[in-house]
This record gives sequence, structure tokens and C-alpha cells, in this order.
Amino acid sequence: MSDLKRAVEADRKLIDAELRRALRFGRDVPQRLAAAMRYAVLGPGKRIRPVLALEAFRAAGGRDLATVSPFCSGIEFIHTFSLIHDDLPSMDDDDFRRGRPSLHRKFDEATAILAADGLFAYAFELFARAPGSAERKLEAMHAVCRAVGPAGMTGGQMLDIVGEVRIPKSKVRSPASGILETHLKKTAEFIAAAVVAGAILGGASVAAQRKLRQAGLALGMLFQMTDDLLDAEQASEVDRMTMVSALGRARTAGRAELQARKSERLFRSLGAAYRNLAGFPGLVLHRRS
Repeated sequence: MSDLKRAVEADRKLIDAELRRALRFGRDVPQRLAAAMRYAVLGPGKRIRPVLALEAFRAAGGRDLATVSPFCSGIEFIHTFSLIHDDLPSMDDDDFRRGRPSLHRKFDEATAILAADGLFAYAFELFARAPGSAERKLEAMHAVCRAVGPAGMTGGQMLDIVGEVRIPKSKVRSPASGILETHLKKTAEFIAAAVVAGAILGGASVAAQRKLRQAGLALGMLFQMTDDLLDAEQASEVDRMTMVSALGRARTAGRAELQARKSERLFRSLGAAYRNLAGFPGLVLHRRS
């Protein structure tokens, strides 16, 4: 196993422990709601976003993990919130998530919606309670809010719905450009925000934050393109507008490689401290799941 893979695995174990700790609720949280939140979060997951936040924190010079751990947990809670919504019958209507019944199938639709709402709100409670510089916390929270709000993830979900439901494929002038915008908002912005938030908490300069945002956006676009490539053979994806359906497998793979090189170059330009982050594009490009 490479040094990077060992580091990522160690990060995941640390993050999983923090997630379990954060999800130990008292009697003030209804038992069914607590169970649903734990089911959604603690199932199998890559933890890509919190791992990126943690690695960026360390690369930027951060040392006290207590200042970044609540953000790692909150970022994963927000990601899980988005997946719960994505699976709902009114959205993508998926019965399974990560090899298990999706939350609204395991419990019910109302419980799934409330669990998602609870995770989203709880994330910001963790952010607010985190120790450390109030100024850095506010800047990190702003990066996350911008990425998941109407100009980010929420807007991307809206574009996804409009593209799927209301626009016949024959009338879309440039399918690839619309898909790229959706991917940028729905996936890449939040991945970039995870990197930037971790770096802010670690003390990164404004100039470094700008480069990290661009590197994170390229990594996020790469992640979504590899998702489309991996999903292309699934029957459920046949009628969906993806990069593969718009451009074909070869051109999508070519664009993914360009994004990987761009992201790696930007991370490496920040120096040796960012070598783990610079290795992420290669891991994502060659992933098999």
C-alpha cells in the first residue's frame, strides 16, 4: 500500500471515530430520528470530503486536530444530507445507496427528510462549537455555505432536475456544457470547499486558498467524470444525461485526465507540504468504485 493510501486509511479511521462520537445523542433527540441519522452516516463511505479537509488542514500548518475534527464531521453530515435528498422519490428515486437500502426505503420518506434536515443543521452546530479562532471558523463556514447554497450544490440539484424532467434531449443545444455546469455546482464546489475550509482552519494564506479552490474544483470535476465512467454500464444510467452519454467514453476519459493533471499541478505548486493532496487526483482518476 502506498504512503498516500495508508494516510487516507488512517484519516478515515480517525474521521469514522469522530462521526460515531458526534452521533451519540441523548434523550432530547427522538430515538427513531437518531437511528436514521446514524444509519445514513455510518454506513460504508469513502469520506473523501472530510479527508480532504483534514489533509488540507495539516498541509497548511494546522496541528490541533480538535479545531478541524468538528468540521470534518460536519462536512460529512452535509454530504450525507445531500445523498438522502438525492435518493428521494421526488429527486432521483433510488432504492439503494452504497449497497444498502436508501434511507427512505429503510425507514420512510418523512423520516428520511427529517434526518437529512437534522444532519444539515447539526453540521453547523458542530462548526460553531469547534475550538479555535473565531475568524477562521467564520471564513471556513462561509466557504461551506457558499458551496452548498443556491449558487452551489442546491442550484446544481435544481439544474439536474430541470435537465432530467423538462428539457428533451433533442432540444438541448449543448448537452455537455449543461452537464458541466451541473457537475460544477452539484459536486465540484463542495469538494473544493472542503479543501479550502480545512486550509483556512490550518492557517493558509489567501493566495494559497485561491489555488486550493481551483485545485479542488478540478478534483471535483474529475470525481464526477469518473463517476459517470463507472456508472456508464449500469442499466439505471442508460437514459440519464451524463458526460459519457453526451461525449462518449473516450472523450470523457480524456477530459478526466486533463482535470487530474490540472488539479495535481496546482496542489504541487504549493510545495512539499501538499504532496498528499497532490496524490489525490491520481487516486480518483484510477479508482474502481
